[in-house]
Amino acid sequence: IDPSGNYFASQTMARPSKDEIHYLLLKLHSLTGIVPIGAFLVIHICVNSLRTVSVWPYQLSIDAINNIPFLLIVEVAFIYVPLLFHSVMGFYVANIAKTNVHRYRYPRNGLYTLQRLTGAVVFVFLIYHLGTTVGPKLLEGKHHFEAAPFLIDIMNGEFQTWQGIVIYAIGIVSATFHFSNGLWGFCVSWGILIGEKAQRNGAIVFAMIGLVLTVLGMATVAEFNMNPIPVEATVAR
Repeated sequence: IDPSGNYFASQTMARPSKDEIHYLLLKLHSLTGIVPIGAFLVIHICVNSLRTVSVWPYQLSIDAINNIPFLLIVEVAFIYVPLLFHSVMGFYVANIAKTNVHRYRYPRNGLYTLQRLTGAVVFVFLIYHLGTTVGPKLLEGKHHFEAAPFLIDIMNGEFQTWQGIVIYAIGIVSATFHFSNGLWGFCVSWGILIGEKAQRNGAIVFAMIGLVLTVLGMATVAEFNMNPIPVEATVAR
């Protein structure tokens, strides 16, 4: 006890144990998969699907995004840092997990294994996607209204090759499955879906969400492939 009669701060504020830190990191890994990463995935797919309507609304959406103040800082803080943390933790979880799908052939056991595999696939796909879009955009200094024509040209070329179509098809399906199946895992682990019936119904709802996102993503790929339309900047520099 200190002179004032209070316990020392070291006694009143005990440091968390390794197990508590481990638990919190796993919870944070689960949470970041939904917000902000999952939310960004849904927005990204929905915005890109505007290309199936017309190139004009799609270009306007790119203009709106690329004119956000301090865009790079926003992307790093709310997308790239959470994404890196989620990816590192995902590989950690995959490393400590005891895969026994060959012994216990339950559907949920197989889905858990697919969750780990698709996470790795999405990680590789994102490196490719960022390396062929955001990277060149920054290197070429294409900002604000210059970004849309530059990025649209890249995507037009990407989907004129079968390799590009295959890469994006695999990436989209892996990402939508990882997100929709991860939604179920999040809701179960956070106590939102309690009971067998609720978990079964939740699995159906989340599977439908994943299917809708997959259809939107693949429809966008098809539109780029069939109608590679170049554009000019909506506002001259």
